[in-house]
Amino acid sequence: MKKSVLGRMLAGALAAGVAAVVAGAGASSAAAPSYAYKCWGTSKDHCNVALQAPKGWKFTQIDRFEGKFTHGSNEMLRVDGIYAKVSPKAQVARKTAELKKVPGLKILSLSNGVTPSTVPWNAKKVVFYDVKYTYRDGARGQRVVTTRYADTLDGGNRAYLELTVGGRLQDQSTMDDVLRKATQTVTLVG
Repeated sequence: MKKSVLGRMLAGALAAGVAAVVAGAGASSAAAPSYAYKCWGTSKDHCNVALQAPKGWKFTQIDRFEGKFTHGSNEMLRVDGIYAKVSPKAQVARKTAELKKVPGLKILSLSNGVTPSTVPWNAKKVVFYDVKYTYRDGARGQRVVTTRYADTLDGGNRAYLELTVGGRLQDQSTMDDVLRKATQTVTLVG
């Protein structure tokens, strides 16, 4: 799908307000982090990517489509609108091939799935493929990372987004919840 077509699809939905739509997407459990709407883009007044992220996590905008959320030195969520011309499955294959070159890295699993989207103008279901891996960071010790490629519009034909969570082994329950929430609420706005 061309970006101009995507823009036309989203134009009507934006009139209703991105913040109200994404912010209204479900409550989290008491054990999980609470979430808040976050949007970033080319300027303070222009949103390119929107989702619900954990409240209180520090946000850093990397570029127009990429942002990173961190909680202390242990937990992180990175979101990047990549607009790949290949499927999420193909993106995971590429990422896995790259990772195999990293010394000491271990691929833990490859998986895929479908989850409902809470964003009205996205497809009703988000198709995704994941690679989960571990490596040792000298300062922080053993890290577990999941990189997910998601298609929010075309039923699994194009990887529009890359979502990555990372943390310690004991952070996995929180990180799984953060990744689930991000996948269900993320959208590319324009």
